[in-house]
Amino acid sequence: MKRQLKTNAVRLVLGLLVSVLVVVVANILRPPSPEPGVILTDVPFYRLPFGPDAEGLERPFWPSRLQTENGRLIDPSKIQSAASCATCHQQEFDEWAPSLHAIAGRDTIYEKAVEANEDLHKDGVEKARFCEGCHAPGEVLAGRTNRFKSVMASDAETEGITCVMCHTATHADPLKGNGALTLAVNTGVDRLSNPMILAAPRDHARAFGAAQTNALIADAEFCGACHTETYDSSMSKVAGAQHVQTTFTEWRDSWYARNDISCQDCHMAPDPAAYVRQIRAGNLKNPERYAHNFVGANYLMFDTRLGSNLTFLRGGLLPGVSAAKDAELIQKQGDATRALLQAAAGLELRHSDVAQNRLRFSIAVQNLGAGHNLPTGVIDQKYMWLEVILRDRSGAVIYHSGKFDAERGETDPGAVIWREDFHDAEGNRIPDHLTFITAAISHVRTGVPPKAEDVVTYEAALRPDTVGPFKVEAHLWYRVATQEFAYNTLKAELIIPPFELVKAEFDLPLHEESLR
Repeated sequence: MKRQLKTNAVRLVLGLLVSVLVVVVANILRPPSPEPGVILTDVPFYRLPFGPDAEGLERPFWPSRLQTENGRLIDPSKIQSAASCATCHQQEFDEWAPSLHAIAGRDTIYEKAVEANEDLHKDGVEKARFCEGCHAPGEVLAGRTNRFKSVMASDAETEGITCVMCHTATHADPLKGNGALTLAVNTGVDRLSNPMILAAPRDHARAFGAAQTNALIADAEFCGACHTETYDSSMSKVAGAQHVQTTFTEWRDSWYARNDISCQDCHMAPDPAAYVRQIRAGNLKNPERYAHNFVGANYLMFDTRLGSNLTFLRGGLLPGVSAAKDAELIQKQGDATRALLQAAAGLELRHSDVAQNRLRFSIAVQNLGAGHNLPTGVIDQKYMWLEVILRDRSGAVIYHSGKFDAERGETDPGAVIWREDFHDAEGNRIPDHLTFITAAISHVRTGVPPKAEDVVTYEAALRPDTVGPFKVEAHLWYRVATQEFAYNTLKAELIIPPFELVKAEFDLPLHEESLR
């Protein structure tokens, strides 16, 4: 054996050298791999009605500020569905599947709003890239938000904010907002099959768990890229710029930011309501783990009392989720959503007195648990109001403000309400979220900042025979859409139910002159 090895050693070494040389030469001569992604000219009939930027560069995704790392569009057939990720990440998939992120691009309320806006302008579909950049980034990046759809759809594009759209992020600009994210969705993915992922897990982790990406998606700035919204002339009638959603800066300027409590700490805690109450109790320790539940404030999308209407509102079933599993996950997420909402606010009596047969009292509406304004977001649809019922000694109602008509879906027009209003060029209020004709925005009452309160004063006339002491019943209500929107845009005879954030009862301590 030793003699054979010695005799053939020279041949073995020469053979090894030749093999290495062949491999090196083959690599040198091999044509370079094409850059991943799709160039703009390869998407037939793709429209660019907004022109180039200030440097003369094309803006394929404008008015959204979303972009890919190499500037190319994506090939939707190369983007994995979340259902594929569930093969190894079932817990994360089950947390994400019922979330608002999962249905961000398919929920019917959103879809109908987009369609109504698209019909307002000849470039309406392309203007809708502004909306879809955050709600359906896969659609925008693939070139499907276009009057002429020449790109085939894929499962991943129906999933709203799917796994790949977060786990390839490399940059975020929360002050520019409007989807100001850069995604390495072409260049930063591994494209490994599931067996190959098991064989080379580190390669998969390097692609979707890169240090730069992991640090970014754990930062509130990442959330701010979409939770900051500004209207301008490219997608509305606004002259200049108009801030519409300021959730990120509300948080940035708050007690929460100063104490390193991020968006993810509350909205990705396994039990968000419990975590908020932990913070309210003074314990600022971070959650032990972060879930992919993204619990928010849209209680309507988890209201199982709606029956088949709920499936309609949520846009059907996601890929990889059965009807039975969907119902189970929705119930769990709904419980978490309602609990989080009820951990946000408080009511306190601040003052009361009687003079000249008029009873005055003040109620403080407190933001106790939200790290942003209450309410927050684009609040022309989402709004909050205070209902107060004043009773005399016999229990008779002598004053009522903020009543909700459950049959007509209408809120008392004289209620104290926290809402922003969209106005058209003539100054008329737009009640159904027609963004593309919005020229100005005003606030009926701005949201209550974190750790702050808004004191509301009421005055009720008393008849001479009215007898105290008096009792006030207060309810703080929240609603995710106006009834005008349901009728005008959804075209549905659906009453949008409100959600009670908090209620309280107060015995009014009055001056002696009012006692009888």
